[in-house]
Amino acid sequence: MVARTSAAARALTAAEPVPVAIAARTSTLLLQDPVASVRRQIRSCEAWLPPGWFIAAVYSDVESGATDLDKRSRTDSWKVLTDAGLPRDGGMADLLKEAASPSPRFAVVVCEDIERSARDTFNALKLEKELTSHGIPLFATDEPADIAGVNATTVLVRRVKQGVAEWYRLQLKEKTWKGFAEHNAEGWNIGTPPHGYDGDKHAHPSPAKAAQGRHKTRLVVNATERPAVEAIFRWRTVKKLGVPTITARLAADPAAYPCRDPRGWTDAAVRAILANPKYTGHQVYGRRRKRDGHRVPVPQDQWLWTPEPVHEPIVSMDTWQAAQVIGAEHATSRDTGKPSGSPAGRFYPYRGRVRCRQCTRRMFGLPNAGYVYYRCPHKTSNPRHAATAPDHPRTVSAPETLLDAIVGRFFRDRVFTPGRASLLAAQLPASDAEAEARRDADATRLRAQIKKLDAQQNAQITALEDIPEGPAAKAMRARITERFTELHNQRTHAEDQLTALTTRTPRAADPAILDEIPYAGDILPSLPPELKARLLAAFDVNILWSKQDGQATVTAVITDTTLQELPGILDPSQDGYHDTIPAVPAQATGMEDFPQPPIRATIFHAALTPIVTRIARLGRIAASAAPARPVTAARYAALFRPPAADGAPPAPGLPPARAPRTPARPADVPRLVPWPYPAAWSSPLSLPVRLR
Repeated sequence: MVARTSAAARALTAAEPVPVAIAARTSTLLLQDPVASVRRQIRSCEAWLPPGWFIAAVYSDVESGATDLDKRSRTDSWKVLTDAGLPRDGGMADLLKEAASPSPRFAVVVCEDIERSARDTFNALKLEKELTSHGIPLFATDEPADIAGVNATTVLVRRVKQGVAEWYRLQLKEKTWKGFAEHNAEGWNIGTPPHGYDGDKHAHPSPAKAAQGRHKTRLVVNATERPAVEAIFRWRTVKKLGVPTITARLAADPAAYPCRDPRGWTDAAVRAILANPKYTGHQVYGRRRKRDGHRVPVPQDQWLWTPEPVHEPIVSMDTWQAAQVIGAEHATSRDTGKPSGSPAGRFYPYRGRVRCRQCTRRMFGLPNAGYVYYRCPHKTSNPRHAATAPDHPRTVSAPETLLDAIVGRFFRDRVFTPGRASLLAAQLPASDAEAEARRDADATRLRAQIKKLDAQQNAQITALEDIPEGPAAKAMRARITERFTELHNQRTHAEDQLTALTTRTPRAADPAILDEIPYAGDILPSLPPELKARLLAAFDVNILWSKQDGQATVTAVITDTTLQELPGILDPSQDGYHDTIPAVPAQATGMEDFPQPPIRATIFHAALTPIVTRIARLGRIAASAAPARPVTAARYAALFRPPAADGAPPAPGLPPARAPRTPARPADVPRLVPWPYPAAWSSPLSLPVRLR
């Protein structure tokens, strides 16, 4: 290294031929000509060269000066330079690689201004030190070409200019951000209008920009595209369908749901629509930011919203918030009725509905020795899994037969039974004040979780800064980055839950909707897998399985959509119903021995109150000795017979008569048949139940 430095010094002082490499860079800002900028930089460097110096190589990039050195030259934006005929031997990465070689092609590196090397002080100094370590000095065209001795004034001026370059970049970013924020606050759109809207162009208020043909845009509803957006949110929030299913429905009817993309509907397009808050009528800016060259999502509480809607909304704020929560819960699970994807074509009715309590991962179906189990994907050998759930058992699996027994008992004793209202009344908040107190408790829990995740993220950042250089440093950085991304996703999910919780006004739940459900009894065991999956979907059943505690928490949600789905599920004309066989006593069959502890049944509202009722132990449970009543056509008609006239005894299978909810339903409409329920009836009723 010393010999190379001395040789370079002798070459400079003796006017020997000195090979020079030009380092040129131009930013990616709009309204800038990168070809003209790089051509000017090359000419400036040529004019500055002392006698005997010649250009041996040109290294140029078209990218931001804030990009780290180790991430330079990764794009193909430089092709605009070669297409224009400018000489180019590579980018910054190639320059550093050549400088580190045993016989580099150049002895000196020259740039037009020192800020052309980088507009970040750290990276500018890093480049300078790295070149110097290889015996190659770095010059700028406004500095003297003399390395015989270090000039203190030259170093001072260079450091000041490097600091000013970084200050200018940061100030420009700050002013740009404020300008976009003000632009957004005035209701102007930023970016391409989303599907369902058109851009209404207005002349730019600045005369100079208006003369260039530039304009500002407000959003107006596109009547042709609007039905697709409304259908997407309706299927997501009411039917709770997954993105692939929604995409398939849109693609199946292009006449009703036209797509502006010539490629047609894609999953990415549907996800973008569901995540876009502009459909609420507000302009929103700052949902993503660029960090380390990548666009990353920003927590919702940091977005810039207009105080009031500034254009016509397509969906309400409540609908959009519900879509975000449902999207986080649905994740990548398949929709009911879709193939399982297994080689044997096996259908798993509980797919996507069973989660492990220890790690909250969804459990997947797995056949074994004639039985079906739902197994947690947690692997104790995976360091990332072990870090998130250190006390996780080696294996966690839930037998499908045991799930049938638990969920079947839940439906029999809590949903399709005459005593369901009294059981539920003890779990629901008695007043709006109690509902608000429970909401505040949930919000406090989520804030504590977010604070913990924030501390964990800070710990990962500290660990990343303290990584020593070495052969394993790159792998350690990648693993820390992966863990930080996982924590970021968890924090975003928790923040979305907190936002949805705090924006909803708590109200005491009305259990009157239970009166609309028939007394179907122990219906689950008689259903085939496909209809069983439809029943679980109608009630949005979810199960939280805890092997360590021997508990299974069952959660169901009843809405008016549930009432509309029930007649089709209980229709005896479908495959799987045997309406020709007489009622026979059920055989007292016990459950098989499983590698799980026996599970007792304890029913309580998981999010609201502790244990309320204790039911019999579920280990080797024998079926009820009462005759098993098949679902026949006569029974189906009785279940959904119109309400009896005043004074008449209630029809078989129907709940007792009660005062109709407001607004009153027409008397000639049968109970539970599909009917356009008014908005006053659309208040979901949650029935979380733990079976222990």
